[in-house]
Amino acid sequence: VPSSNLCTEILLNTSDEETAVCNLGSVNLTAHIQDGELNEELIAQTVRTAIRMLDNVIDINFYPTPEARNSNMRHRPVGMGVMAFQDALYKLRIPYSSQEAVEFADRSMEMISYHAILTSSELAAERGAYESYQGSKWDRGLLPIDTVDLLEKERGGHLTLDRSSKKDWTPVRESIAKHGIRNSNTMA
Repeated sequence: VPSSNLCTEILLNTSDEETAVCNLGSVNLTAHIQDGELNEELIAQTVRTAIRMLDNVIDINFYPTPEARNSNMRHRPVGMGVMAFQDALYKLRIPYSSQEAVEFADRSMEMISYHAILTSSELAAERGAYESYQGSKWDRGLLPIDTVDLLEKERGGHLTLDRSSKKDWTPVRESIAKHGIRNSNTMA
């Protein structure tokens, strides 16, 4: 398939000089449920470790083509995803098709996103931002949660979705403004 990123978990660019590469990891939500609730401290610990390890993979990986290596080294994309979502709902006694399940999805994804982005920014303080960071949405102070507003403008105001947030994103924004971010993508 010409000009395709077959790993559609994260959208990556491909060109004559670069072939997109996926560096993916998953958080097992069931393993993070303790005493009948999602343990954010444990999620943060897992995500922090996973982002650091995925960033290390970029440096030690075998690349089958120079274009794949160029892309991965330049943009350093990683993607944290989840697994065992339904199992976590079962463990919490939440019906899959309920509003409570939607709220659990929002809460758990926001936790993972928050800690993935913050960890990547902390890595940038230690190891430097990714090569193509300048001019990126990150560099312009736009987090993924901010891009919904851009999408709405592009579509002429036809988005109806909950944009509320449970976390205070100020520390993440401040860290990115100060250090940048190590990975062009953090979520899958």
